[in-house]
Amino acid sequence: EQAVVVANLNLGAGKKAMNMSDFYSAHSLFNHGISYLRRGHWNKHYDLSLELFNLAAKCAFMNAEHDRLKMLTEQIMHNARCFNDKFQAISVTVSLLNCSGNVPAAVELVKTTLSNLDEGLPSAITPTVIKRYLDNTKTYLANLSDESLLSYKAMINPSKIFTVELLFKMYGYLTLIDKRAALPIIPLKVIQLSLTYGMSPHSPSAFAQYGNYLALIEDKFEEGYRYVKLALSLMKKTASRAHDGSTIFWSTHTRIHVEPMQSSIECYLDAYKAHMKSGNTYSNAVWCSSVYNMCCLWSGKELNAVVDSMKDT
Repeated sequence: EQAVVVANLNLGAGKKAMNMSDFYSAHSLFNHGISYLRRGHWNKHYDLSLELFNLAAKCAFMNAEHDRLKMLTEQIMHNARCFNDKFQAISVTVSLLNCSGNVPAAVELVKTTLSNLDEGLPSAITPTVIKRYLDNTKTYLANLSDESLLSYKAMINPSKIFTVELLFKMYGYLTLIDKRAALPIIPLKVIQLSLTYGMSPHSPSAFAQYGNYLALIEDKFEEGYRYVKLALSLMKKTASRAHDGSTIFWSTHTRIHVEPMQSSIECYLDAYKAHMKSGNTYSNAVWCSSVYNMCCLWSGKELNAVVDSMKDT
């Protein structure tokens, strides 16, 4: 059908626009492609329909076109043939709830989805539960060298990749609503999933947080520093640069206690720049710049330079 050919052409052009971060043009192209889909397209051209609607929804979120986003995700949720095909629609809906200020609803949707994926967190987070997760993680890692961890396979199971993505979303959301009980076990669960199913783009951040726990909570700086450096090495092996800012940020918490502070705090500025490049400007980049500027004061940096840095960031 000529209409299907045109829809595919718009899909390809929209992807190219997305690669150039031109989400307005991409959204227009995806919507134009959708307009060429005829009645019954979810049955006749399922893969094309799913991809057009998912990418249009992502662009609608980036462009703050929330009504359009809701319409697109409702269509996906209604017509998806399996739960895996709903992943992108759920993810963008969670992000929309968070950005709309309904963080508790975002958390509940994440919890429900994790349960549906058989990866739910314990309903009650006690010191005993945290210790069990920590002991299990230490057991997993006991006989694994840095070399073996760096050569680990990549995570390819879609449901596990989505699980890790949701866990890290929830980590940020729980911080916003000051419900921190589950925070210690989230990176531990990500590490356990990574060692079972392969490394994900979020795995380096989880190892950095684990290193921080060992160094700053258990006072095992040598061991903690090892996992912080491992996290940075894993980050460099990851194809995506989207989460570099988080890995650099978390790893610096331990580095400033081991390396010379005046030089190591510059890593917070590196984290700020990495978040800005990947578009994580709302809270992540701002928090990195805030911590950097506070550390500049503690490190004895010249005050006029600190003021200039605050103005720049």
